[in-house]
Amino acid sequence: MVDLLGRRFALGLYWHLRGGSLPFRTLAARLDAPQTQLVQRLRELREAGLVEVDEVGEYRLTTHGRRLQGVIEPLAVWAQEWATLSPRQRTPRGASTRGHDEP
Repeated sequence: MVDLLGRRFALGLYWHLRGGSLPFRTLAARLDAPQTQLVQRLRELREAGLVEVDEVGEYRLTTHGRRLQGVIEPLAVWAQEWATLSPRQRTPRGASTRGHDEP
């Protein structure tokens, strides 16, 4: 599941659908993404059981997709807090500027 949400535009699609059903054109405009990639990601999200098409042809989260919000929302809060940190605050004490195995 993490692999799927990590694919380009997948998490963006998920994020926009958490507010309710949206038509494809609205999703494409909000994400400013190639339609072919959005079609592919929506297909993958549907196959994973996170997204479905409603009776008027709009995309929405399934019950399982909505349950995933309990995991995604805290991550979003953490990311917002992390983004406010200065680069110095993001680097733990005693950390080198390079990783252990990095050149």
